Amino acid sequence: MDQIIQNGESSEDGDEQTFSGDSTNVKKFFTELWKILSHLNKGPIRLVKIFFKLPWKILSKLPGFQILSQLLPQVKEDMKDENESSNLNNDANKPPLVEEITIPSVTDLAKSQVRFSSSNGDISTISFDAKTVTLYLPTISLDMNTEVVLRNLVAYEASNASGPLVFTRYTELMNGIIDTEEDVKLLREKGIILNRLKSDAEAANLWNGMSKSLRLTKVPVIDKVIEDVNKYYNGRWNVKLGKYMKIYVFGSWQFLTLLATLLLLLLMTLQSVCSVYNCSRQFNLTT
Repeated sequence: MDQIIQNGESSEDGDEQTFSGDSTNVKKFFTELWKILSHLNKGPIRLVKIFFKLPWKILSKLPGFQILSQLLPQVKEDMKDENESSNLNNDANKPPLVEEITIPSVTDLAKSQVRFSSSNGDISTISFDAKTVTLYLPTISLDMNTEVVLRNLVAYEASNASGPLVFTRYTELMNGIIDTEEDVKLLREKGIILNRLKSDAEAANLWNGMSKSLRLTKVPVIDKVIEDVNKYYNGRWNVKLGKYMKIYVFGSWQFLTLLATLLLLLLMTLQSVCSVYNCSRQFNLTT
């Protein structure tokens, strides 16, 4: 009997920890949402601001809120199962891949206020200045023979170099930041790419078609630049919010259904509160 009681108590503790973790995720979501709303001042937004200023303790005592909060553990578990199943299916269908640099594209970096400039030097001059938020890259000329030359240099370096594959790492960096013709256009306008091919799309296909390194390698200079760029990019509030929304909101229809139900309940509660305390008069809102 004592063993059963102890097991029951440990199970309850586990449930409390799980619920606490889910509540933390929900609070994170509304915290990020509040940061966006705090910059807005229009009439309809003020109503939402009023609600978000209400104490969480009061909201947690509402019957509907308690019911929805109890559904969170199951929703999160469903989301986890779906993601694991999807990842297993994708991994089963895809062939093994060698190392690929994880870095945002030129377009994404430009949207995050990153500037690009020619370093007027060789590969060793690649750098990222965090103060001016500028990525320095050497100038490269592209023509009809460039792809053959690049592939031969990568193959030669892989077969003969005993140290880091510096040139190969450079081609992987360019492959990582160039995804579309818009990326090539931005680099061309900054004097980093001298494009003598027929179009920017052809230049983008050239970089995207380059083979990855034949063996894993690390080049301190280039790897430090990649690390600094990712650190700046991932530190932007809009990037953080976008990743959070993608994982916890748009990644599961169950969560979207829950969110819609929750928002409906919150608006109904706000309407009831305002009907009693006359929010329009207190906050100078016009209807």
